[in-house]
Amino acid sequence: MKRVFAVAFAFCALVACGPKPQPAEPPPAAESAAPNFNIGADGAAGISDALPLTLEAIGGAAPGYDVAEASGQIEGQDYRKITLSSDGAVVFDVLPTADGRFVHAVTTRSPQARGPAGEVVGQSTFGQAPAVQVMFCLSEIVDGGPGFSCSDAQDGRFWRVYALPPLYDGPSDPFESIDPDNAVDSKLVEMRWMAPRVETQ
Repeated sequence: MKRVFAVAFAFCALVACGPKPQPAEPPPAAESAAPNFNIGADGAAGISDALPLTLEAIGGAAPGYDVAEASGQIEGQDYRKITLSSDGAVVFDVLPTADGRFVHAVTTRSPQARGPAGEVVGQSTFGQAPAVQVMFCLSEIVDGGPGFSCSDAQDGRFWRVYALPPLYDGPSDPFESIDPDNAVDSKLVEMRWMAPRVETQ
């Protein structure tokens, strides 16, 4: 009898009556995706196609951002756009096609964004841009003053927009008439990615 008790006690000590196995630690909560601050010929903020202009479609392509609808105005005409914000500041504006249904362009004036050569709005100059990426330039009015935008071709996907130095008083249109020294020193004020043309049936 004593032997049976001893064997039972040993079995209990080793198996049934031993320390209870601890439950596995739950996996850590997945960290939210970090925003994509890049913009270039391949896209902006993770957007690389003419997506439907909806919060769901834009948010899915650009995780990590606060996505919201906002209103804009061009030549007195109101339109609906979508903003991508990080830390309470708008980084990208997602602009609509003429019918308001799809993404036409993504633009940024935020110093958080980075161009393909590491450009920063408000800091980089035309002279710092890779020459092959600014081979085609057009004059345009920028914030009420003379400026220009450049891409690698007339139908380029990515455009850099520059404002001429504040004291410049020479010719500004066409681009070729701008004094080269002033063009080189022009500051980057905006970057634009143009979505592929939407094919409609």
